[in-house]
Amino acid sequence: MKQEYRARFLLRRNSLSAQEIAEQSYKICERIIQLPQFIECNTIFTYKSFGSEVDTNPLIEHAWETGKKVYVPKVKSKNKMDFYRIEKGQPLEKSAYGILEPADKSGLTLPDEKTMFIIPGLVFDKNGYRIGYGAGYYDFYLAECEVLAKVGVCFDFQLIDDVCPDEYDIPVSVIVTEKDIY
Repeated sequence: MKQEYRARFLLRRNSLSAQEIAEQSYKICERIIQLPQFIECNTIFTYKSFGSEVDTNPLIEHAWETGKKVYVPKVKSKNKMDFYRIEKGQPLEKSAYGILEPADKSGLTLPDEKTMFIIPGLVFDKNGYRIGYGAGYYDFYLAECEVLAKVGVCFDFQLIDDVCPDEYDIPVSVIVTEKDIY
């Protein structure tokens, strides 16, 4: 079932034009910066968007402008990633998966109770569970930390009633789409 969802929703998401992705992503980022959790947090753990994912660049730029620290993942090994601080203008490099990651390994940190976590997904359900690409990076990472908020981001069509979560799946506390906050 999850493989079917992955294929179907990735195909649909990949059918969006660059303009549609940019416009809808901007709306999602605008909704996030209005959240009380964003206002309260000191640190953002997010991702650098890849392909047709929700573009997080407007959120990252706003976080820097408001003095928040921004961290993005760097894959270490199978199912394992760490987060490193990035600063405006810092060079990033493509990983083996083609995803932009910090070039150097300074600035490694762990999230804390003042951290907002932004989490991508191919499909989310209304209980906060998600289906990603299938490697479990975020579930493994989030199982080991306490954060202020876990915010899932997706386009509205990626939200369904039930993803049939597994026992190790970690739900997000908020889902933000271009149309609403759930």
